[in-house]
Amino acid sequence: MSDAIAALARELGAICTPHAPLALEGAQLEATLRPRSEVECAAVLAALSRAKLGALITGGGTKLAAANAPCRARVRLDTTALRDASEIDLDEGVARFGAGETLAEIETQLAGSIWQLPLDAPGASGTLGGVLASAALGPRFGHPRDVVLGLRVALASGELVKTGGRVVKNVTGYDLGKLFVGSNGALGVITAAWLRLRPRAERVETLIAPAPGDAALSLAAVRAPSARVAALVDDALAPELSALARAPRSLAIELAGDDAAVAADRAALLAKLGAAPAPADVVARLREIQGSGEIRLRVAVLPTGLDAACRALAVAGARTLAFPARGIAYAFFAGSANDAAFGAQLSAVTDAARGAGGAWKLEAAPLALRSGREVLGDRGGALPLQCAVKRAYDPGNVLNPGRGFGEP
Repeated sequence: MSDAIAALARELGAICTPHAPLALEGAQLEATLRPRSEVECAAVLAALSRAKLGALITGGGTKLAAANAPCRARVRLDTTALRDASEIDLDEGVARFGAGETLAEIETQLAGSIWQLPLDAPGASGTLGGVLASAALGPRFGHPRDVVLGLRVALASGELVKTGGRVVKNVTGYDLGKLFVGSNGALGVITAAWLRLRPRAERVETLIAPAPGDAALSLAAVRAPSARVAALVDDALAPELSALARAPRSLAIELAGDDAAVAADRAALLAKLGAAPAPADVVARLREIQGSGEIRLRVAVLPTGLDAACRALAVAGARTLAFPARGIAYAFFAGSANDAAFGAQLSAVTDAARGAGGAWKLEAAPLALRSGREVLGDRGGALPLQCAVKRAYDPGNVLNPGRGFGEP
């Protein structure tokens, strides 16, 4: 055990568990830190900053492969014990949960109420803190930042800060919650969040149809008022869905809302697209696909440019799962790529995104392929601003060093 780790263990006591070097994300981690409260988390970060020891921040570990590599951390900061008592206001439809709670555990707490959690990122072990820090998307709902009313965050300095609150207000100033959501733990550690819940739908229907050849028709169909999920799926990703649709590419749709709206949209889609009823687990299958694949990238463009982006990705050898109404496509490449092939895949994704006026980022790839590469997309003019923000919030670069935010 190094002197620095031994000193950290003496200072933090039971929070710090030294161990034999653990290889993770290219780092050799010599200890695991597991704070049980936001106060302990703040104390851990203050100690790390004084010792100038970098930490790899982890929750459920489902998004570790979506960053630059290698990590330069010496310790692992495990946030799964940050489980302050939940507060659920069933009258207002808002709730507070600790960052270490998994999405499945939160849904269990809401079971039997009229409310549901509007987050559904892939991965059964995904924690609330990890989902917010990585801005992880699922098939059903929009961007995680739109759900957040307020955050509790521990900064690298050891300070605890609060952004927003439990109610929606018209206030002046910056919405700092949006700064931390999607920053991948590089600016601070989310310890708890106030969330806006969503009412459960009165009726839910799942349909499957052959993918329309006309991109405009596809886009119009998935913008039906009650369409909560609409996904275009390549047959190689889900042959069982193609079999249901009786086409090489399927359009899966989930309608959710009041009974009359769902009934009207269902009738229209059955007539226009030749859709048919589908099993209720289709959305779960989409979520599974969305989190699968050894090499997976995400492209975001205007919805009108998504079809062209998908065609370009297909030419490059990718299979795609696309959400037309959102303008998002996931590109899946063969996992046996070598370094040169991976470089060609990144170039193809970059060209597809640029050609449609959009952006891209990596969702997953083996460590060996990511090492030494920029996999966070075309940051361009945003990089100097990211660097300035990183220096302001984490001047010692102890939070996820080498992972990419604010680092060339």
